[in-house]
Amino acid sequence: MSNYTTSFFSPSSREDAYKAVAEKMSQWWTPVSAPFLKVGDIAKTGFKGQSYWVFQAKILKPEKLIELECTESNMVSDNVDDPEEWKGSTLRFEFSEENKGTLITFTHIGLSPEMKCWDMCKSGWDYYLFGSLKDFLSGNGGRPNTY
Repeated sequence: MSNYTTSFFSPSSREDAYKAVAEKMSQWWTPVSAPFLKVGDIAKTGFKGQSYWVFQAKILKPEKLIELECTESNMVSDNVDDPEEWKGSTLRFEFSEENKGTLITFTHIGLSPEMKCWDMCKSGWDYYLFGSLKDFLSGNGGRPNTY
């Protein structure tokens, strides 16, 4: 089973990129109930009111790596049969210094083409990573979901 993975370059520092994910997701992804400041921190995020996910910080290595495990999933969509499809999956953000900036590699471990939500989730990640997060880190402001 393959996972969704992608990389992009940002002119930002690794510190700023790390903080954007750990502390400022609401500014580029979707409303998040709390930042991820230490291993074990838990935060809830959602889309369109009914759909939500709860993540727990499993690994937080400043400026290097963030892993957030989905501990609760309630994905409400006509395209999805199982609202718990994301449960047990992991959002992995890796940060490496490159060419006076940061290479950000994102892998959604457990999100695969075999899943019903693949097309919808892949499109969403493409938008929020390549558009919103990249713009946020470039100083152009993010384009988060605000439902």
